Amino acid sequence: MKPIPAYVIIAVFAAMMVIGAIYVYNNDDGSYEASAEINESGTVTYSLSGPGSVFTYSVFANTKLPEKLFLYCDDSYKSDLNDRYIQREFFTVLQQLLERRGMTAEFADAEDLVDIMGHNDYAVFFVSGALPDTVYDGKTDGDSLFVKWLSEGGTVYWTGPEIGRYVSTHDGVKDYGTGFFGGDVLISDENYEFAHIESDMFRYTQVRYDDCKYGLRADRADSLPLSYVSDGGYSSVSAAKVLGGNVTVFGGNVATTNIVFQVLMDRTCCADLLICGLTYESKGLDHGEGTVRGKLSASTAVDVSSASDRIFLIIVGDPASNWSKAMVLSDE
Repeated sequence: MKPIPAYVIIAVFAAMMVIGAIYVYNNDDGSYEASAEINESGTVTYSLSGPGSVFTYSVFANTKLPEKLFLYCDDSYKSDLNDRYIQREFFTVLQQLLERRGMTAEFADAEDLVDIMGHNDYAVFFVSGALPDTVYDGKTDGDSLFVKWLSEGGTVYWTGPEIGRYVSTHDGVKDYGTGFFGGDVLISDENYEFAHIESDMFRYTQVRYDDCKYGLRADRADSLPLSYVSDGGYSSVSAAKVLGGNVTVFGGNVATTNIVFQVLMDRTCCADLLICGLTYESKGLDHGEGTVRGKLSASTAVDVSSASDRIFLIIVGDPASNWSKAMVLSDE
């Protein structure tokens, strides 16, 4: 019997991964349940039930969950930076993944942003690579609605070229040269980097996203890498302080690729991060892993009672989660 060529084995494995990802996405039947609370000792007691699977848990502090989350998509505004059809498809899938995790998200256009940015507890996810002229004029130190909103604590999720560099209109996109990060992002196609070094927060987030194009420098002040860091010092996902607000930057092509397996992995990474409300000030307090078969009850080993704004996260499945849940931990 002739040995099977290596390329055949690789092709079969890749096909199985894609089929598995599609199965996970289309067959999340809500069969998992989880709960968590702080017990008298200050540690966390949690329970998880569902079909047999591996899981991880993490406890975060200094989080900020938005009162409402909006997904910016406006087909009437020009965007030479990202394909508008893929943008909408990305958000449609992300919206479904978030709903399965207990978070709702609404679509918003350029005019909607005017009202949204009157609420500092709201968050907006942008994948257009450009801010619309209804809220931003290209001046990072100006008095536009976007600048005022961020200064007062607004929350942004962002992917694409540096935030604040591009402004979109009905007629086109204007490049202002640099944005809120002062060029502190990876923009060179010649030095395109993928990250493989685990950041300190990776063991808590378990977000396996490695694309660093447009990623923020990992050593930037008032920023926190949430996933991997490249050899060149760029983060694939970072939360950073901008004015008085928080901007989470997803590097690479998180909203532009149409490769099936990558689509599911990328959107799952986004969903698992969004439900935690992590900021540049967030901290990981505890983490662990295990296997559930039917029902499991356990407790953590770290006293979290002195921390504030705590979130308990359970992720089921590996490497891409097929179910996750984030729970606010209160003392009541």
